Amino acid sequence: MRHFLRLFTVICLLSSASAAEPADLDQGLTYLRINSLVKSAEILTTALNRTTPLVLDLRYTADEPAAADILRALNSHAAKPRLYVLVSPATPVPVVGVIASRPVRWLVTLGVTGSLPEPQVVVQQSAEADRIAYNALETGTPLTQLVSGKIDKERFDEASLVQEFKNGNLNAHPPALSQAEGPKPGPAKPAVSPAAPTDRVLQRAVHLHRALQALKHG
Repeated sequence: MRHFLRLFTVICLLSSASAAEPADLDQGLTYLRINSLVKSAEILTTALNRTTPLVLDLRYTADEPAAADILRALNSHAAKPRLYVLVSPATPVPVVGVIASRPVRWLVTLGVTGSLPEPQVVVQQSAEADRIAYNALETGTPLTQLVSGKIDKERFDEASLVQEFKNGNLNAHPPALSQAEGPKPGPAKPAVSPAAPTDRVLQRAVHLHRALQALKHG
């Protein structure tokens, strides 16, 4: 009996540690990070059945034999609110295959260069920086802080994205600063602690959602 209770406790702890709950990103957008598709199958199904847009983060999900079968739920549902799927160069091949096999209009993929399947929206961030930003949430950095960092050119905000989307460009991103408009040299500043990383891929999904919302209501 004592052995059974100990085993039951371990199973409960593993389940609670591996199944992430959806988080609110404001304006009707939900974020769900999947570390294990096998252990999060029930949560994923519930999230997909909701009537609100969802950011599904599969950038660093585990490579599990049954993962592809579970993810096929993405393609078995009828048309629904938009789904933003985050991928990376580390997304497992079977998972990539499911995402790429039956693309649907309400699904948008986002990721850094080198991500598979090739994202519809490519974000200018290195794979290393992407992983650092991803890990920051696990070590206590608030989700809102990870998506609130400045973009490359401050004027290129949701309003600019709206205009780009009207022109049919879903992969819009801030233009690189020219040498003339680059930062001006100034007096040396005292050393400060490193800024918290910005999750550019997740941030782009949030901006994309807000821009599409503005188009819908504009």
